[in-house]
Amino acid sequence: MSVGQKDVDEQHKELIRIANGLINAVSIGRGKRTIQNVVQKLREYTVFHFSNEEGMMEQMRFPERGQHAAEHLRLKLLVKNYQRKLYKNENVNAEEVLDFMKDWLLGHILTFDRGFATYIVAFNEAEKAKEFDAPEVVDDVDGSSSDLSEDE
Repeated sequence: MSVGQKDVDEQHKELIRIANGLINAVSIGRGKRTIQNVVQKLREYTVFHFSNEEGMMEQMRFPERGQHAAEHLRLKLLVKNYQRKLYKNENVNAEEVLDFMKDWLLGHILTFDRGFATYIVAFNEAEKAKEFDAPEVVDDVDGSSSDLSEDE
């Protein structure tokens, strides 16, 4: 599920690790406190990751960043909803959590983030091309820079 950007890929791995912890905690009926802690960790890391990813999108002028940010908001609200349910002592259904995690991690990363990954590759290639297209500075034989002023 690589997007081709090392730091983002590492963040996705951490999100998957946290998500697996949540799925396991809910599936085996861990205590409310444990589940709350995992959901809190997921929410905090989500905010960090989405902020980082959206910053990259802004910097690279990713054309679909508005759509992507809206999807991030939707996912953040869903995590917040799980927190709210836990706070109100409502049951959190293991199957519901599993479906949410699949939708998020598989759906979001494989769809939205893959689109961004494709853009990152194109962006990086364009940046490299700019480096090669830069005008070359010609030095005099003695190693000094050429001065093309009309005084000479």
